[in-house]
Amino acid sequence: MGCATTSVKITSIALNAILGFLALGAIGWIAYNADVETKAFVITAYITCSIILIFAILGIYAAVRESVALASASAVFLLILAIPQIVSTCLVLHQYDVKSGQEAVELAWQANNMDALQQKHECCGKSSAQDYIHLSQLIPPSCYLDLQQTPDHLFLDGCIEKLQSFYESDKRRFIIVSWVLVAFELICCALAVFLAISFKNKQRRMEF
Repeated sequence: MGCATTSVKITSIALNAILGFLALGAIGWIAYNADVETKAFVITAYITCSIILIFAILGIYAAVRESVALASASAVFLLILAIPQIVSTCLVLHQYDVKSGQEAVELAWQANNMDALQQKHECCGKSSAQDYIHLSQLIPPSCYLDLQQTPDHLFLDGCIEKLQSFYESDKRRFIIVSWVLVAFELICCALAVFLAISFKNKQRRMEF
């Protein structure tokens, strides 16, 4: 095996390993944010990241075993996987607006279901703790850090501002992670094609 092929083989293994870890990280991120995303999105994201992980492992195995068939299959499926990801990321980037933090908080406020929201995002009330005071209500324990009801533990920011900022950051993170995954998929696809051709040429030389 030539020096160039060996270098590409090592690079392919390393990049597929990174791709696999990125997919695992994405799965963890989805699990953490599952309660703020739609069920369809969560299921689709889980399936996509699981497939990426499988083909990252396949890419490593193909490089180690120097298998033409596995390297070719890995290249084809990574390319097929990258195309819908590019489309979906472009749609999110250009067509879909960021979720409304105000709408989500208003729904939680009306349903008297602010506790989980306030603890997760470290906020209090819609605009501030004054929202409870204006209604002659006690400030709930969920408005305090670690539920310690002392003035220095009170969350000062309102939940609308905090949740809107979270949604905007969430969209940015999704776009960045998606493009990084696509980039690694395309690079790993190109390396798999190179390796498949190199392995095939090696097999032909060994036949003579």
